[in-house]
Amino acid sequence: MEKINNITKWFQFSNKIQKIEEKLEDAIKNTGHTMSLKEFSLLYYLSTSEYKSMRLQSLPDLIGLSQSALSRLVARMEESSCGVIKKISCEEDKRGVYISLTEKGEEIVKIILKSLQKVLDDINLIGG
Repeated sequence: MEKINNITKWFQFSNKIQKIEEKLEDAIKNTGHTMSLKEFSLLYYLSTSEYKSMRLQSLPDLIGLSQSALSRLVARMEESSCGVIKKISCEEDKRGVYISLTEKGEEIVKIILKSLQKVLDDINLIGG
């Protein structure tokens, strides 16, 4: 039997991640909320921050997007009138912007988080 090399392992791992992300996306849709996993990850990180608010510049690495892609995502979420986030200008640095989670956003995070946790509980993340 041929030894599995690191490239093969990477592709297998990447394939598993993609399948898990698809299940998580489906779980979000099944809650009745129309948002992507990236949009939810923004809400999730805001919900875990001390004041439910973070500087826009501190989010790209957490979310896995470039600064410009994250700015577009925030703009779309703001424009969609879904009311889950709001932008706040930084008083110390007028160029800085904070993104804040609204009460409605907090409620949606709780609903979606329960659904995602169930999916993740059903998946063997280590060996499967």
